[in-house]
Amino acid sequence: MAAYIFWRKILEIHPINGVIILEPKVFRFEGEALKVQGEITQKSRFYGSSIWLHIKGFNEHHWLVISANGVDEQSYARLKRATLSAINCALESK
Repeated sequence: MAAYIFWRKILEIHPINGVIILEPKVFRFEGEALKVQGEITQKSRFYGSSIWLHIKGFNEHHWLVISANGVDEQSYARLKRATLSAINCALESK
């Protein structure tokens, strides 16, 4: 039962379709069922060929999983750079 609940949560945070908009300080994702806007935080991580984004919004925090095979190479590279920048900025300020 716990595995089923975990799997449902993973499916919830792994969008199938949508548009990613990267701006200097703001990350936006707009899909059919999900709209997220906020900053990429230092909790974001890389696992294999996917990026687990932790987005800090106005009043909520969201997790999004973006896989490399789900977007084109240029978009994935830009997202990876933005995530690395967010992680590095957080480490430098400590």
